[in-house]
Order: sequence, then C-alpha cells, then structure tokens
Amino acid sequence: MQIPLDPVAESLISRLESQGYSAYAVGGAVRDSLLGREVNDTDIATSAAPAQVKKALSGVKIIDTGIKHGTVTAAVGGKAYEITTYRVESGYRDSRHPDSVTFVHDIVPDLARRDFTVNAMAYSPLRGFCDPFCGREDLAARVIRAVGDPQARFTEDALRILRALRFASVLGFSIERETAKALSALAYKLKDISAERVYSELKALLCGASASQVAAQYADVLSVIAPVTGSAEYLNKLPPRADMRFACFYGAQAAAVLLALRADKRTVSGAVLCAGSLPLPADETGKKRFIAAHGRASAALVAAYRRALYGEDAEGEIEKLIASGGCFSVA
Repeated sequence: MQIPLDPVAESLISRLESQGYSAYAVGGAVRDSLLGREVNDTDIATSAAPAQVKKALSGVKIIDTGIKHGTVTAAVGGKAYEITTYRVESGYRDSRHPDSVTFVHDIVPDLARRDFTVNAMAYSPLRGFCDPFCGREDLAARVIRAVGDPQARFTEDALRILRALRFASVLGFSIERETAKALSALAYKLKDISAERVYSELKALLCGASASQVAAQYADVLSVIAPVTGSAEYLNKLPPRADMRFACFYGAQAAAVLLALRADKRTVSGAVLCAGSLPLPADETGKKRFIAAHGRASAALVAAYRRALYGEDAEGEIEKLIASGGCFSVA
C-alpha cells in the first residue's frame, strides 16, 4: 500500500535510504494519513545514529534537540522534522521519562515501545507499510488500544492516560476494555505529571469533538486532576474554546483548576467570566450596560457561552450592538 507523505519528509527518508540506512515516517503522520486527516508534523525513525543522520543529510540544518535519546531535528522550509534512531527504553522512575535508552537496528522493537497501536505504525516509500501490532485494524474499528500490556505502558508514562482520553475525544474512538481498565486503575499516577503537560492534554481532550462522551465516561479519571463540579453533558454544545469548556466542566472551580495547571491568563479570565455569568439582560439598555461593564470581547464571549448552554437569544443582539461601534455607558 502507498501512503501520501509530506514531500520534504519523503526526501529526507530517501536520502537516508540512499546512504544504506532504513528510515520510516512513524506515529501520528501515518495514523492521520490513513484517516484522511491533515498531517501537521512528520516524525522519522531510522537505523542511522544521530552522527550518521547529520552526515547523510549534509547541507540540511540539523539541530540537536534530544541527542541523548537519539533525536535530532531537520529544519527545512520553516518546518521541523524530528529524526530519531530506533531505540528501546527501560526504567521510568518518574512515571514519564525512560532512565536509559538503547539504540537498535530494527523498526519493530522501536514500535513496540510506543503507546497505542494506532501510533505504532510506520511507512517507507521504499520498504512499505509496517504494522506489527495491527494498528490499521484498530483504526478501522475506531479503537484506542495500548501496545502490549496496558499496565506496563501506563506505568512507564502516566501521561499516556490522558493521551488515550484525548485521542478518544478528538478522533471519536472508543477505548479498548483492558486499556480502559488499566488507565482507570493507574489514574492516580497523573499526580506525578507536570501541570503544563496535563493542561496541554486536558485542553485538547475537553475541546475534542467527542468530549462530552469521553469526559462523562472517564470523570473518575479526570477527577484525579481536580474535582469535577460542572457538567460533561453540555461540553459539545459549546465552541471548542478552552475557556468555555473548562468553565462548563469544572464550574465555579474552573479558575482554580486552570491556575493550578498554569494556563494562560486569557483562558483563566475567560473561564471566570463564563463560569460566573448570570442571565443576560433582556432589554437593549441592559445589554449596553452589560457591554460597558465587561468590554466588547468579554460581553461577546459570555453571550456566546450562555446561548450555547442555556439558549439565551441575546448573543445576536449583543453582537449587533458591538458591531455598531457605539460608546456604551452604565449611566
């Protein structure tokens, strides 16, 4: 089978192959290509060691982004392409990063260390499609399944727990039973993960197309991060904005949750406005006062939030008042 690749990534793979090394596009690029989704980044795995990659790609700007773990980055045309030597990993004392890395010469052991079957596929224009863990079947079945033993995968890297939920939410997939049991049993390990990484995954999860279903089904897992005091049911009624979705899911505690996760100030302030909002004024004078009190952008945000959740019809009128450009007074 053939899979369309980013032309630059295909060229980099070809150059490595021409020097006697094997090389594949791996992970998300292969998954998203098979799903017909837009591919934003293409990672490459190769039998070449970092020094050999640099020599084979002479003339290409190469940055030592993770040399200890065998990763360099090729910067071409304003895009970055991570190129990593095939490796196996061992020891995860911090529940996140391997204590040691061993380089290998075959792609299959490298794929075996990855999180989910749908991310453990590789493709080379020369060597074809490599799928030792049946990721393509799981894509067709719309299932997230851990590679090998799910308990081991989540113990190695607890962030994979949120990654599983994020993929299920964004892609609209279910989570295979044993994988789901393991992530629920090991959810307490999320406390070992940095706030920034948790926020990144949680934001994508809550903004996913199937956020309502996933957040409701795995509320016990997400409550390890913070008690859920809002509603999962209405998440997908809202636009995919972090401030709105956090306000809906965590309710009055949204601001505290976001601050603990070190979210940006704009998202925190937006969540505060949404979570604390009251029914919008019904009359034009009241709407003008509302806009004057909150500012145009904040008034529009709250109006959109309340229309999506509660069906209040003030959003269009507030937008018209804002568009008119008038000066609003609270007098």
